[in-house]
Amino acid sequence: MRFFHRILLLLGLALLPLSAIAGPAEQRQVKKKVVRKAVQPTFEELSMPDIDTLNAAIVEADKQKRTAVTQTSLTRISPEVLSMGYATFGTPDLIRILQQLPGVASGTELMSGLYVRGGDGSDNLFLIDGVPMYQVTHLIGLFSSFNTDVVQNVDFYKGGFPARYGGRLSSVVDVSVNEGGFDSWHGSASLGLVDGRIQVDGPLVKGRTSLNFGMRRTWTDIVKGIAMLFITNPLDEEMAASSHYDFGDFNLKLTHKFSENSKLSFSAYYGQDFGNAMMKVLTEEDPETQSKSDASMDFDLRWGNTLGTLKWEKKWTETLLMDAQLYHTRYASNMGFLTDMYEETVNEQGGKESVSIKLDEYNRSRVFDTGASVNFYSKRFSAHSLRFGGDFVAHTYDPDRSSSTDILYNGLSLLKEEDAQSKTYGGGELGLYFEDEISFSERAKLNLGLRNSLFFVAGKVYERLEPRVAARVFLSDNLSLKGSWSTMNQFSHQVAATYLDLPTNLWMPSTALIKPMHSDQGVLGFIYKFSRGLSLDVECFYKRMTNMYEYTGVNTMLPQIDRWEDVFSEGKGRAYGAELSIEYRTRNLQFGANYTLSRSERFFENSYYTWYPDRNDNRHRINLTGSYRFNRRFELYAGWIFHSGNRFTGKSAYVWDQENGVQYEIYGSPNNYTLPPYHRLDLGFNWHHKTRKGGERTFNISVYNAYCHINPMFGMIEERDGKMVGIAYGLIPIVPSISYLWKF
Repeated sequence: MRFFHRILLLLGLALLPLSAIAGPAEQRQVKKKVVRKAVQPTFEELSMPDIDTLNAAIVEADKQKRTAVTQTSLTRISPEVLSMGYATFGTPDLIRILQQLPGVASGTELMSGLYVRGGDGSDNLFLIDGVPMYQVTHLIGLFSSFNTDVVQNVDFYKGGFPARYGGRLSSVVDVSVNEGGFDSWHGSASLGLVDGRIQVDGPLVKGRTSLNFGMRRTWTDIVKGIAMLFITNPLDEEMAASSHYDFGDFNLKLTHKFSENSKLSFSAYYGQDFGNAMMKVLTEEDPETQSKSDASMDFDLRWGNTLGTLKWEKKWTETLLMDAQLYHTRYASNMGFLTDMYEETVNEQGGKESVSIKLDEYNRSRVFDTGASVNFYSKRFSAHSLRFGGDFVAHTYDPDRSSSTDILYNGLSLLKEEDAQSKTYGGGELGLYFEDEISFSERAKLNLGLRNSLFFVAGKVYERLEPRVAARVFLSDNLSLKGSWSTMNQFSHQVAATYLDLPTNLWMPSTALIKPMHSDQGVLGFIYKFSRGLSLDVECFYKRMTNMYEYTGVNTMLPQIDRWEDVFSEGKGRAYGAELSIEYRTRNLQFGANYTLSRSERFFENSYYTWYPDRNDNRHRINLTGSYRFNRRFELYAGWIFHSGNRFTGKSAYVWDQENGVQYEIYGSPNNYTLPPYHRLDLGFNWHHKTRKGGERTFNISVYNAYCHINPMFGMIEERDGKMVGIAYGLIPIVPSISYLWKF
């Protein structure tokens, strides 16, 4: 301990000239605050403060609070915002709210995609109580894995990243789970169209130990609702089909106070999706040919996350806090196909001939992380708020695939093939960081940070320095300028054969052949607060990305495992634009307007000779949201979304080779076609009722795509009458939903 104090003393002496910038009056004010804390300490003061999120951009709070934060591109979302307004199938969803923020694209409709400032969707760091998650969707993307009933707050960064975060390029979604009450029990129960939720929290030992538990599960298995379908086609073949799907998850958090200066918490999450589909086609024996056949197919898909973490928080002195954490997380997806076909015929000699074909394939992808971290926060010097620490994660990537083909003729084997692919990697990721929040005065703040990241994998060690800087200058009480520069590196890669974020995608590490992805991002902006609740927030950004990879293998949903490093091309990306947010808030009315003007481009030398637009290059994006509370019982929410259409690659022309009698397709640049613009209106209505015992009941009616505009999801190019014609396909109509919530 003495050695540690000496290190802090040396750091303080080195930074003393900077701390002297604060005047004596300001220093005396800080000393008074310290004395006040010492007289009446509370446990809440033990929690390590976020330098950059203190008084951060709380969505429903007054805009003035945003101007107090040094970091740029940060939004904090409270539980009240998560539970208000439109709910997908009656269930509030965190990712849906993030998709409405400027600079964020959603990708495919109704999917939980998150494409931030030109990102590819795999470069977002999702954390639950500091533990990373690799797959954050239920129901193939219709729901996210975050239960809003147990969430305390969410910090969403899309730029200006603090040095304590690393490992992803585009965004950080840091979700904190509520500790639960230490004095009394509370809870809620909810029933929506798809799932049911229950949450309880309260003291196991009053004033000392608290519990928070939340659980969700599908109360009706949507696909299983149509358990069996019998369809007879003109060929007198009978088809029997059955399917089943369900998902569930739970969160648990236990917190124990050893004293007013020390506490220990345990947090756990488990989520699992299971889908199954079977189809069988039967043909009765033909009396004339005496032939018969049957075929069946069975498909299974499972995926989910399991994680647990133990965290100790300690207040050593009035100006020094620490937290230490151990965690383990596991992501696994399993997919299997089984196809069985049989046909029996009678030949001309009257003998029977039979053919049997069996195809079997099994795919599994697993990622295991075991990690530890320690973080310190020091306010030893009045003008400096110091954070420093480190973390280490041991990664294990373990995908494998097996397949078999068996063809029999009259019981004799004609073909029997078996194939197995597997690739297991172990990697270690070490990060050390230091942050200093410097207050030159009440009107000038600077956040300096440096992170050193190392990644160890067989045959290669990568070391990357990541400087971070953010600044805020208050020109007046209503106007502030802000800016930041941050460097990020990503050592894990998502191996995807399609643009959809599916559980079939693989996670693999950087290797000697596959380099870590890298990004540099600069942000400049200002915030102006008008009178009477009106405020304006503008940010301009430029982001460049290198060592990006695209799949170039065979056209299949499942990438190859044994030689995945050979079926990727290396390229780079860039994104730049401006984001504008206007907010107007009164006691009952809240209105927000977000506009994004941006470009997102890629350059892959093997694909095209120059820069070309990314698939999610939405040039214009507008989000209008509003809510009005009529009284204590009724509130109305509306949100309108518009963005330029996504892009896709299609043929530009046909060329007929008369000599060889062959027609060739000609393609231009990648993503050379743009879908029609996307727009929809969502509505939500809440009716609140207070019970006699102090509880609350809320009845929610929500409408997705209220004016039933069928938005395009994908497009194709066809030749009609000698002309190239583009065709867009849409699927999602108006989707009404209801839910009931009881808080007790």
